[in-house]
Amino acid sequence: MNLVTRLSRSLGQKGRADITLVDENLSHIWKPSLHEFAAGTKGPEEEISFLEHSNRNGYKFRLGRFAGVDYQERWVMLDPVLSDEDVELSPARAVPYDILVLAIGSRSNDFGTSGVSEHCLFLDTPTEAKRLQSAILNLCLRMETGALDVDNDAIRLAIVGGGATGVELAAELREATEQLGRNGIDKLRIPDSVGITVIEGSERLVGALPESISEKVLHELETLNVDVLLGTRVTKVSEKTLKLGNGDSLDAEIIVWAAGIQSNKALASAVDLEVGSLGRLLVGPTLQTTCEDRIFAMGDAADCYWPEQECSLPPRAQVASQQAAFLEAQIKRMISGRALTEFKYTDHGSLVALSSSSAIGSLMGRALGTMTLKGWLAHRAYKYLHYQHEAAVQGHFRATVRTFLSMAMRRVRPRLKLH
Repeated sequence: MNLVTRLSRSLGQKGRADITLVDENLSHIWKPSLHEFAAGTKGPEEEISFLEHSNRNGYKFRLGRFAGVDYQERWVMLDPVLSDEDVELSPARAVPYDILVLAIGSRSNDFGTSGVSEHCLFLDTPTEAKRLQSAILNLCLRMETGALDVDNDAIRLAIVGGGATGVELAAELREATEQLGRNGIDKLRIPDSVGITVIEGSERLVGALPESISEKVLHELETLNVDVLLGTRVTKVSEKTLKLGNGDSLDAEIIVWAAGIQSNKALASAVDLEVGSLGRLLVGPTLQTTCEDRIFAMGDAADCYWPEQECSLPPRAQVASQQAAFLEAQIKRMISGRALTEFKYTDHGSLVALSSSSAIGSLMGRALGTMTLKGWLAHRAYKYLHYQHEAAVQGHFRATVRTFLSMAMRRVRPRLKLH
């Protein structure tokens, strides 16, 4: 979304290129905020319509699900897109290209664990976030009305994976269920009426962040009455039950799988290109795929080497954001016949949101070095990251107006999506 906006403004609107965006969804959501949609603390007003955005910025939007690439004839193959009622919205078809950027993101990694796909909910797409929000709300309503066929005095939610997604979701769900209690579901006001457990296979949470921050995140979750099981693997998932590596079992009405990532399966199976770690497409320093110069990959779809750390770049939003800015200039060089340059990543640190008013993380820069943030200030920094994305996609004026309108609407709308 960031890249197509940049290309439309610098090339498309000047008649230098014909820009087309293909996506299987009709709207865009900033992926780091999916946990807020899943908890119901953000609603449809935060989404950006591809149809409206493409019309305003002068690019073409095509509804379609990626199926493969014929890179000899330069066609992107698309699978049909179906509605919730299984009505075909878009047929199988092909879209031509001269330059192709693959940016179809990632999926949760089940590591081959039995029962995950059948019995777990995920948080990889807007559709899955909305499905999770509906499942949690319905579970709380059933608890209140006595419709549950189990102990009606408590419900249990389990989150597998102690990375940023799992940690942020746990904190957001604690806040959301407390808010539901204040909005008429009286049983949620009873202490321990909602049990939330985070299960992590390694010995600490948010392993991508410094150990000192992992300890602070653990303390914050314990303060929120979230149970954390570290060094614990899930070996099997059945209906409402997790089998753990130590032989114990954990029951839960809702199980969310957020353990690790892998490339979208369609990417590895449908593209005859070289694949690297986590099923991502192997790219060189120019972000071109190793087998085809006219195909670029970015974000979670790309396995790009990070010389400073002697490893692949991590699957983070800031990596994709920096690659979007880089690829705008890179594609302009290719069109004008100039030599391409190499991508250089700068790590600015990471932030983890733990409630509507708190966050923990570290910011990195040449002037300040590494600075640890916590609480309100960290949460303001986290919100600013979202604003930066909005400004890149919508422009600073629209992003600023949307921000102030959102602040104003909090006084007249429920803090939680209740339907």
